[in-house]
Amino acid sequence: MGNADDTRMDHLAPLRLDPEQLREIRESLTRRIRAGLHEDKSQVRALPAWLPRPCQGLAGEALVLDTGGTNMRAARVRIQPDGSHRVEAGPVEAPVPTGREGPTVRAADFFAAQVSLLSRLAPRPGLPLGYCFSYPAEVTPEADARLIRWTKGVEVLGVEGNLVGRPLARAMEQAGFAPSGFRVLNDTVAAMLAGAGQHAGRFDDFIGLIAGTGTNMAGFFKTAQIPKLPRGAWPHEEMAVNLESGNFHPPHLSPWDEDVDQALDHPGHQRFEKAVSGHYLPYLFQRITSQVAFEPEKGSAQLVAMRGARGPGLAAEALLTRSARLVAAGLAGLIQASGQRARVGIVAEGSLFWGDPEFRPEVERTLAGLIPPGMQFEILHVPDANLVGSAFAALS
Repeated sequence: MGNADDTRMDHLAPLRLDPEQLREIRESLTRRIRAGLHEDKSQVRALPAWLPRPCQGLAGEALVLDTGGTNMRAARVRIQPDGSHRVEAGPVEAPVPTGREGPTVRAADFFAAQVSLLSRLAPRPGLPLGYCFSYPAEVTPEADARLIRWTKGVEVLGVEGNLVGRPLARAMEQAGFAPSGFRVLNDTVAAMLAGAGQHAGRFDDFIGLIAGTGTNMAGFFKTAQIPKLPRGAWPHEEMAVNLESGNFHPPHLSPWDEDVDQALDHPGHQRFEKAVSGHYLPYLFQRITSQVAFEPEKGSAQLVAMRGARGPGLAAEALLTRSARLVAAGLAGLIQASGQRARVGIVAEGSLFWGDPEFRPEVERTLAGLIPPGMQFEILHVPDANLVGSAFAALS
């Protein structure tokens, strides 16, 4: 490699994470997760999902809605007693009314758009609803959820701080197909439930991972590991927990990360997500390379396409590699915090994870060096994981 490329690699040195730095990130996240399990308002919220693992033999039909990122999908899904599923209608898709451009979007518009999508399935009244709501939200014991804050560039007025399940159910009732009940969960928990429902018996534990437009993780924790739960509030031995790990502030970020954090939405929040996810990586790339003509809003697929090329392609490769290693360190931190020591199924979802052919191998290599000796893991791809997991939730 010539001197110009050597200089460029030196310029990118702040993006390279060595094994010791990755272990420090793992340990930092483990501490943050345990703090979140003990008390609310921690950096890593560790939000109880109020959902158990799917029980064996669970079966039935559910209406499911997956709203997150820039698109929403809906379907009618039947779960079979053996854990397999069949899509009875759909999936149908539509863009999320984000409020990023054009007219202001209000809460009524947001829920009306989702009901319009569900109506395309010709649903009959009385089906249970699994509502996969993929933004930071706190699930209540009654299976509703309260939006903490919008992320991923979405801004809809009148929703932050409020419940999202009940107004959707009311709008469905007004449209003539009231659900028999509903459960709100996020995409990370949904992915984990899909894996736990379809691969029960193959693994001792499961993790849900999202690495796409945004990023997050979920895990199952013993009730005794969640001291902030009210005594006697949960009858099961364990519960799904939505970490909201995108808000983790890892050590060893670069000055470019600081610049992007201050320049974009919610400065000081979602620092892990801003270093890892497909929505933010292009903005980091633009800051590093000063590519004036580059359009970061077109997403991380641009970085995947130029990975490995000379010049700016080296920055793209460094960002994608760092993202995968940060994801691996995050998984290792969750494994350590939950005490999982046997065979773990990691259900991965997201356009970044599966859209970059080198992302998964890098995660696997890095994670293997960060977990206890003898422990085994497998990264799983479950088709329609969010829809299937939402159906398991609705029927629980």
